Amino acid sequence: MSFVLMFLAAAPQASAAVPGAAGGILQIPSNDSLAHCIPRCGDVDIPYPFGIGPGCFRQGFDLTCNHSTKHPRLFLGSSTIQVTDIGVYSGVVLTPIIYNLTTMSGTNTYDIIWQAPAKGITLTSDNTLYVAGCDLDVTLFKYGTRNMVGSCMTRCAGRKAPTGGPCYGKGCCLIPFASDLPGFHANLVSTNTTATQSDWLHPGIMALVSSNPYSYRDNTTDLFSSWTNPSTIDDASLRVAIMDQPSCVSAQLKNKSYACSNGSSCRDSSYGGYQCDCSSYSGRNPYILDGCDYNSKPKEHCPASCGRITIPFPFGLEEGCYANKKFHLNCTSGNLTVYFSENVQYHVTNVSVEDGTLTVSNKWICT
Repeated sequence: MSFVLMFLAAAPQASAAVPGAAGGILQIPSNDSLAHCIPRCGDVDIPYPFGIGPGCFRQGFDLTCNHSTKHPRLFLGSSTIQVTDIGVYSGVVLTPIIYNLTTMSGTNTYDIIWQAPAKGITLTSDNTLYVAGCDLDVTLFKYGTRNMVGSCMTRCAGRKAPTGGPCYGKGCCLIPFASDLPGFHANLVSTNTTATQSDWLHPGIMALVSSNPYSYRDNTTDLFSSWTNPSTIDDASLRVAIMDQPSCVSAQLKNKSYACSNGSSCRDSSYGGYQCDCSSYSGRNPYILDGCDYNSKPKEHCPASCGRITIPFPFGLEEGCYANKKFHLNCTSGNLTVYFSENVQYHVTNVSVEDGTLTVSNKWICT
């Protein structure tokens, strides 16, 4: 005798995503409840808690996909902050921050200001400000304060900026961020107004923020080429926190709106709010129901069959080959089995992902 066991061939179901203010979700959704959401904009994947449209994003994580250009571009909410990559597992998004300033005769002070478009969005401490140009004294402040982050200076031999070499003062200098910042104010003072118009290729001053610590410290070739080709720059990293509660402790008390799924951990953000992490796993999503336990991508070279039975994902035989423990099968001497408890297993005769079923027979009691 055989019978059919029903399985869900995706992450377990949750109640339908319930929109909060401005369409933001305030519960933990399942993969199924997000199945209707737009998965990408241009070449940028959009994992939850980010999303486009009601029922597709956590409150405060809405995005806009702009199709007015040849290649669609993704933005944070309705702001002008472009998103070029989303690392939900690392908790950061990447955005280009670059300024080209044309120097003017008689002007020796220039200011660069960047401010986050909303509370909970901060530039991470991984970022570094790079400034390229001749004879500049640069001071970096936390936005809206006189709290100095750091300072540096550039000097040029003659009237031409260098086009390579390290970024340690010769036509280029850098200031590492000491901590997360909600914004910054960079004050640039020219010490020689006759030399700032460095040459025809580099007409003035360029400044950018990058989260790659090795991008331009030792070789400024790409940095100077960014004057003519901005696509060569490495982007800045932003951290986006959940702001409906001020901290992990407060959020955990508000259990119905707590954003971190089972198996994940919570950490407070520098300027209020919190973020979720999968404590023991990489490449998984702590904001989706059982997201830390559900492996959406099997490892390479997983066994594809047992005897004559094909084993499609999310089922699997080895660690890393199945979505989670519920989909773990065993193959012994060509016999495929599935455990339903510590001591009970069934002989599997067919696996159907389309129907979400296993056909089984012969209940075995293991001792």
